Amino acid sequence: MRHLLWLLAALVVSPTWAFGFNGHKAFCQAAYELTSPKTQQALDKVVASQGKYGSFAESCTWADDIKGDHHWDWSKPLHYVNIPRGASKLTDANCPATGCVLSGIRHYQALLTQNPNDWQALFFLSHFIGDLHQPLHVSYADDLGGNRALGQFFGEEKNLHGIWDYGMLGHMGGDDWKGFGHKLAGLANAKDAGGTPLAWGNQSMAITQQVYRYYQGHKTMGQEYVDHFGPVLEQRMEAGAERLAKVLDSIYDK
Repeated sequence: MRHLLWLLAALVVSPTWAFGFNGHKAFCQAAYELTSPKTQQALDKVVASQGKYGSFAESCTWADDIKGDHHWDWSKPLHYVNIPRGASKLTDANCPATGCVLSGIRHYQALLTQNPNDWQALFFLSHFIGDLHQPLHVSYADDLGGNRALGQFFGEEKNLHGIWDYGMLGHMGGDDWKGFGHKLAGLANAKDAGGTPLAWGNQSMAITQQVYRYYQGHKTMGQEYVDHFGPVLEQRMEAGAERLAKVLDSIYDK
């Protein structure tokens, strides 16, 4: 019984995966459609060389797929960044020596620029840019990025992180990841493509603060929550896809 209770507790508070699997695939499908034909050809070649995934969009789950392999445990801190409660803004000082999503993006963008055929650098970079645009990946360590913030979501107990990873997307058509990605690409606005990872992270932090303020008065969530925050999540995915596409074009279609 003690083992069962421990397992249930772990399922409640353990960090989940940004955007879920369908969300990451939709995100990268949108980015793929926003890149140039030359970049698309290069991405197809790199993905084929790795051999496990059928498309660039599907390869964007690799950084989560490997989480069960302890060989890759060192990469887990690169999926998020924590800030102190009450912090006014995210800074590079919030990134510990073990790394965070900001340093992960910079590192793998530099590696991919040096060697555009480096599939690990491509897969990590594309995934981490997606992570940075899921607001609760810029959050608070004492709450495990919303994993301890429990509530009712459509009548089931969920946590804020899971709701933003996959809960809302499931009520927004995200299960059809290819179609949702195509929709995001259609909504893309080139003005969203600028900025730096630190600026993108501060945008996520501002939304995370809104999420927690709303949560204090709304621990029972349903369609009204999706109506309120769904457009915000969609905009984050669209902007992130634009930014990833711009980064990839700068590497593969100079």
